[in-house]
Amino acid sequence: MSISFWQIIILVGMLLLYFLPYIIAKIRKIRNSTSVFWLNLFLGWTGIGFLVLVFYASLTSVTKEQSVKDFLKNKKN
Repeated sequence: MSISFWQIIILVGMLLLYFLPYIIAKIRKIRNSTSVFWLNLFLGWTGIGFLVLVFYASLTSVTKEQSVKDFLKNKKN
């Protein structure tokens, strides 16, 4: 069984889509990008975990020193 060029392209595209929250966090240079990576790795397969991480990575203030825990606590209130 040989792997075609298009299968590799699709696999890379799926991996990029899966790690989209981490990519957003790195581009925006948020403080907890490492936390976003690990949470994405372990919870990204759940729909809720993926959406929470996308919102966190895209809506967190870059200049504000805020942890993931503080962000979720403030969104809950």
